[in-house]
Amino acid sequence: MIALSPRLGLCCAFVDQPDFRFRTTTVAHLSRQVAIDERAAFAFYEQIIRGNLDLLARVVTWCADNGIHAFRISSDLWPRATHPLVAPWVNELFERADIQALCSVVLELSRAQNVRLSEHPDQFLVGNSLRDDVVDSTIAELEWRGRLGDALGVDVICLHVGSGAPDRETALWRWDATIARLSTSVMAKLALENDDRTFAPEHILPACLAWNIPLIYDAHHHRVLPDALSEEEAMELAIATWGDREPYFHLSSPRAGWNNGDARPHHDMIEPTDWPDAWTALWEAGVPFTVDIEAKAKERAVLGVRALFADRA
Repeated sequence: MIALSPRLGLCCAFVDQPDFRFRTTTVAHLSRQVAIDERAAFAFYEQIIRGNLDLLARVVTWCADNGIHAFRISSDLWPRATHPLVAPWVNELFERADIQALCSVVLELSRAQNVRLSEHPDQFLVGNSLRDDVVDSTIAELEWRGRLGDALGVDVICLHVGSGAPDRETALWRWDATIARLSTSVMAKLALENDDRTFAPEHILPACLAWNIPLIYDAHHHRVLPDALSEEEAMELAIATWGDREPYFHLSSPRAGWNNGDARPHHDMIEPTDWPDAWTALWEAGVPFTVDIEAKAKERAVLGVRALFADRA
C-alpha cells in the first residue's frame, strides 16, 4: 500500500459549482460610479471584497472535503487593488477589523484543513521589463500580493521570468535590480516557473539558486520547450531549490495532443500518460509535493487525476 499521494491543486475557478464564482469589476465601471456617488462606489467595492473573502473560506473547505489540498487564488479576489482609484479604498478596508477577521478565517481554515494557497498573477507582471513603469507597477502589485498573502496564509506567488529581450541571459539577470527592491514578505513567497517560449528549466535554475528563489517545474512547458535536462533531472534540480519546503509542480495536457499543431493551449482534462514517471517515483517514495492541475475543466480534471491515484493506492 502506497501511503502518500501528492497534494493536487485546483486553479482559481470551478465548472460545476455555480455558487463558487468570485465577483470582479473594472476601473471603468468604478469610475462611472464615482462620478455619480463616490460613497456608493466604495460601498459597492466593499461588498465585492466581503463576498469574495467569504467565498474563499467556503472554497477552502470544499477543497479539503473533496481531497483537493491546494488552491490557486483568483486575481479576482481583490480586483484592481493597486489602481490609483482603488488603492485608497484597499488601504481603508485592509485596516478594518472585520475585513482582517475575514482574512483570518481563510488563514486558519487553510492551515487547519491543510490546503496550500498560492497565487499566479497575470502576465502583465514583468519584473525584468525594459520599461521602468512596468517594473514599478510589477513591484507595487507584488508588494500588495505579499501583504494580502500574509493575511490569508498564501505560501507561493508564482511568476514567469517575463521578457527575453535583448537576449535570454541578459533579460534573466535583469531581475537582479527588481529583487533588490522586494520586501522580505514577497521574497518568502516568490517562485519562478519555466515557460513554453523562452525560459526552460536549465535557463532559470542558476538564477533561482543565486537569489534563493524556488523553481516551479512545469512539465507541459518543458515538453514544449525542452532543454538539455531530462524530466527527472529537471524535477530533481527544481526540488533542490525548495530547501525544506514542499516543492511545487504544474501539469497540463495539450488541447490538440502532441502531434497536431500547437501544443501550448491546455486541454479540458489531464491525459493520464502526461503524468511524469518521475513524479510517480516520488509518490511511491512518500515524498510530499504539490501539483497544480492547469486544465480547463478545473475541479473535474483535478478529481480525475485524484481518482487515478486512488485506483493505484
